[in-house]
Amino acid sequence: MRSKIFALFLLSLSFFPVHAQAFKLSPVTDSALLGTGIALSGADLILDNALKLNRQKYDGEIFDKDDVNPFDRKFMHSYSKSRDRAADFLLAATLATPIVLAKTQKEDLITCGVMYAETLLIANGIKELTKLAVNRTRPYMYYDADTFPEKDVDDGDWANSFPSGHSTMAFSAATFTSYTFCKYFPDSNLRIPVVAGSYAMACGVAALRLSSGNHFMTDVLTGAAIGSAVGFLVPWLHTFNAKNDLNVALRADGISVAVKF
Repeated sequence: MRSKIFALFLLSLSFFPVHAQAFKLSPVTDSALLGTGIALSGADLILDNALKLNRQKYDGEIFDKDDVNPFDRKFMHSYSKSRDRAADFLLAATLATPIVLAKTQKEDLITCGVMYAETLLIANGIKELTKLAVNRTRPYMYYDADTFPEKDVDDGDWANSFPSGHSTMAFSAATFTSYTFCKYFPDSNLRIPVVAGSYAMACGVAALRLSSGNHFMTDVLTGAAIGSAVGFLVPWLHTFNAKNDLNVALRADGISVAVKF
């Protein structure tokens, strides 16, 4: 039943015209964006996994809730394994939301794939490097030690609360999906459902990370801000070529730039 509904959903997209060349790839823009994303995410792999930089060891300290700012203290929760897992599943679903763009033309699918890869690489790199730079104890560490997730405490993840990685990735996907869908299908009656659905899923991820005791409210708000900014800026930077037919070419005597309005 679900597969039939999904098939009808994709079929319905064909009744709405696709905005021609809503986005366009560029050697300069995409080299810079892909390079930045690979550099950021690659730096994290080296610093965190290879060099194991800033791995915090738990020494049995008892954390006091009174040390938490009043705003974050209101939304603190102890650890919940079921909600933690639910957040993982919902994040996976949110990351898959760009599938609503499946009715675009073949060349547009390639463009979307490149832009989405850039979005995820950059968002992931920013949030992971920020986690390495900022040590913040997760909310569940302020509760009974018997409720701590043993694995996360052992590998030092208990000190990686800021920002929320799940929220960063979820909102980057939701923003990317919403923005690109509205560009490709400007006359579609599904614009509001797609935007509302994408952000509802992202908000659900943030809420689960908050209620599972993994993050403070400021963690998820910061993650949402980072993800939304990257999810918008990456595809937006690809609209300049599409709008003005900007062509950049390398020549023997320098760089040739042609703009056709």
